Amino acid sequence: MEWATKYKGLRFQLTAWNIAAFLVVTFLAFSGFYIVTKQILSTHTDNLLISHSAGVINLVTGNTIGIHSMLTQEAFNREFSEIPGMLIVAMDNKGQIFNASATLNRSADVFGELFSRIYKEEKQFFANKNINGSQMRFLATPIYDKDQLQGVILVAHPIDIIQKSLDSLLLVLGVSFLILIIPIFLGGYFLVKKAFGPVTTMSDKLKKISAENLDERIDNPKTEDELSELADTFNLLLDRLHQAFLRERQFIGDVAHELKTPLSTIRTTIEIAQSKPRSTSQYKQTLNEVLIDNNKLATTLNNILDLAWSESQTANINEIVNLSQIVVDLKDIAVKLAAPKHISVKSRIAPNIQVLGKSDKLGRAILNIIDNAIKFTPERGNVLLTLSSINDRAVLHIKDTGTGINPLDINKVFDRFYRGARSNKTLGSGLGLAIAQSIIKAFHGQIEVESKVGQGTTFIVMLPLIKSS
Repeated sequence: MEWATKYKGLRFQLTAWNIAAFLVVTFLAFSGFYIVTKQILSTHTDNLLISHSAGVINLVTGNTIGIHSMLTQEAFNREFSEIPGMLIVAMDNKGQIFNASATLNRSADVFGELFSRIYKEEKQFFANKNINGSQMRFLATPIYDKDQLQGVILVAHPIDIIQKSLDSLLLVLGVSFLILIIPIFLGGYFLVKKAFGPVTTMSDKLKKISAENLDERIDNPKTEDELSELADTFNLLLDRLHQAFLRERQFIGDVAHELKTPLSTIRTTIEIAQSKPRSTSQYKQTLNEVLIDNNKLATTLNNILDLAWSESQTANINEIVNLSQIVVDLKDIAVKLAAPKHISVKSRIAPNIQVLGKSDKLGRAILNIIDNAIKFTPERGNVLLTLSSINDRAVLHIKDTGTGINPLDINKVFDRFYRGARSNKTLGSGLGLAIAQSIIKAFHGQIEVESKVGQGTTFIVMLPLIKSS
């Protein structure tokens, strides 16, 4: 079915539409030319008939002797018998021909039909009739005197030559139209082929790009049009895909490393315990060590699940959350976390600030930031929580008096598993801030960080506000 796919392709359709458009335009142009030419010739013939008819009527009605007199006949013959191709016939009020510019069969039915029609309609008209095998165009004009019909003037001109000319013109136009089909088809085909050349090139290039060579890019055709924009768009997409693949590979490697360490520790601990008989206290100590490693493993898995949740569609299913109450509860937890280091935790929390989100997820995100602040604040330091509403956003500041963040590390603190030089002696998986940022973004919020080395760090969380009082 390759042929069917080909005929359904965009290139074939554009070629067909292009050819059809050219053919329709050419047909309309030729048809218009033919119609206009026919109209011009017809109008010229009719004007000629009207002019000669007026001359005949002036001669006949201007004679005082009468339209049947020999003087009128002589003048009629003298004035009109030598007009080339023109037939002029004068009829009385009974339909009898009394003067003509050529010898006629006076009993011809054509003249009777014309007289009967003008007798009924009582007005001038045009008609096409066949006279002795020749097609003629007649102008029939009645002559009245005091509302009484005195006679009828018929002026005719042969239109065989005009019709033959029009037939010849129609034949020439038809042949020309058929001849033009071939160049129109070829022109349309090559025009579309040229226009689709860059698209075909880009398509062939994209077919060769896979997960193994995402660093390759499409050549920009430099056409300064939509194709050039399309190439740039594809390259931007490839950039994002490449970065995403690199991040995921790094993520998988980091996860494997984080899981490998506690699993290896658990296995080693169990193997050592099984190497020889142990006392009850030794077995208990071994189980405690295994439990610690198991908790580390569970924490890492929970962190990974939180990251996966924040990037899933279910993260968009939100509810109204009282952020003020969440921060109040977290302040109590922070006090307990800070107690071993004698860190002072203070707060200024505006009441009843509501946002869209999920209580447990928002609480997890904010707690990660608070926990991070306590970890990197030395003993007897300070942590301040400030929640307020500014314009249409709820704004939470988490400020510590810790060691601060190196300017080179600020743009990396939200990276997964990233741990700066200051965290060498601090426990943690490096996922806390990444999870916090991912959850905040899932609820259409923002998170920013300001820090000075040796003075402390401030994390700023902003969420769309529902209402505040």
